[in-house]
Amino acid sequence: MKLRSVTYALFIAGLAAFSTSSLAAQSLRFGYETSQTDSQHIAAKKFNDLLQERTKGELKLKLFPDSTLGNAQAMISGVRGGTIDMEMSGSNNFAGLSPVMNLLDVPFLFRDTAHAHKTLDGKVGDDLKASLEGKGLKVLAYWENGWRDVTNSRAPVKTPADLKGLK
Repeated sequence: MKLRSVTYALFIAGLAAFSTSSLAAQSLRFGYETSQTDSQHIAAKKFNDLLQERTKGELKLKLFPDSTLGNAQAMISGVRGGTIDMEMSGSNNFAGLSPVMNLLDVPFLFRDTAHAHKTLDGKVGDDLKASLEGKGLKVLAYWENGWRDVTNSRAPVKTPADLKGLK
């Protein structure tokens, strides 16, 4: 039996990054731990394209994959301190600032993907976002990064009783 951990990665931006009255051609530093071949990097590039398109080039991202700006905790500190504008990492990295973020790491919390999306796109997701706003962070979106599940080579697992005898 193998448990795969799950997190939701979060797009995080420093509130200070958007506090200027003029958005004259600004480049935002966006760091994350994943490699340039990971789906998060591909999404960050697409986000940059859309950001430039929708701001008519006044905002763009400077991407820092591969933990170039440090590990998740260092980047979160950088966002809070204003040296990094945006950061993307797992919800567990924010639990020290807001223990309620641990909710997203509860095993088997969601029935399926649709249930997770409905939950995070609703009041629960809004409340989780709000829990970080007083900490100098603003959650822009949730990123699905897998689910906690059980795998084995013997038989399907549909109920807790199906785990009996599995190692």
